Amino acid sequence: MRALVKSAVGPGHLELEDVPIPRIGDDDVLMKVTFCGICGSDLHIETGQHICFPPVILGHEYTGVVAALGQNVTQFRLGDPVSFRTGFQPFPGYRGDGAFAEYMRAPASSLWRTPEGISLEAASQFETVRVPLTLVRDAMGMRPGSRVVVTGAGPIGLLTANAAKLEGASHVTVLGGPGDEKIRLPKALELGADVAELLSAEALAKLDDAAPPACWFETSGAAPAIEAAVEHVAPGGRITVSGLGRGPWNVNMARVSFDNLRIIGQWGGNNRYLDDCVTLMRSGQLKVDAIISAVLPLTQWREAFAMLRRLEAIKVLLDPSR
Repeated sequence: MRALVKSAVGPGHLELEDVPIPRIGDDDVLMKVTFCGICGSDLHIETGQHICFPPVILGHEYTGVVAALGQNVTQFRLGDPVSFRTGFQPFPGYRGDGAFAEYMRAPASSLWRTPEGISLEAASQFETVRVPLTLVRDAMGMRPGSRVVVTGAGPIGLLTANAAKLEGASHVTVLGGPGDEKIRLPKALELGADVAELLSAEALAKLDDAAPPACWFETSGAAPAIEAAVEHVAPGGRITVSGLGRGPWNVNMARVSFDNLRIIGQWGGNNRYLDDCVTLMRSGQLKVDAIISAVLPLTQWREAFAMLRRLEAIKVLLDPSR
């Protein structure tokens, strides 16, 4: 089968290869992959900026159909549409083989039958979509009527703005980085943000002139964004940090202490919100389909990665059948 393999650490070493179809154990499912989304971490793995353990097939945002069942698996049948429900170890695309491939092995316990009323494209994003609800409900504990800022206009940032509005935020500002004005900031407005503009001194001055935000979601990993959050969130405010950034950061820790700020890290999402995600996606309130910009064949993975680097897309899916 064809698979996108990271063969060694460091920049590059990522190629489409012919590899054996995975062998499954008694508790596993062999899934014929329908779609797999490209995560920002995949881009960082390609450049050697994010850890993985080669040789490994990348890809962890997936959906597919059951092609074979281990002898202990009773909850699925051949041909069932299935998608990500919970992670497993070794985590696919990092330590274990992932879904940028025609077939993928996964423990049956990590999958669920793709819910009716959810497109197969959107179903590939269950690993992603649980993160915004976790940020808004758990990490932040956001209250209705809160003023909110989201820094970062990638998939997580955009869906966090969407989720914050659904949870009752009175005003949501999305602040992006250079290039986000092409399609990402306009998309933020489409998803419910009240203001969407580039992070700048002028944009921060506007925040200071209005009522300061009580809640700040930092999803970009960019040093200027976390530094701005500490300087401009309201006294007693909360900052969640979910972006994959690398320091150093020049953070004003005196303000953190004197103004009783709370900085909370959040990695990934909580599975208990998946059912809520399905309900909100079915109703069209959580607009996952809106962030999917393109679906390309697995053979065009280089162009897909390049589109994302050029900020010409928000989320790109790869179709291994093509």
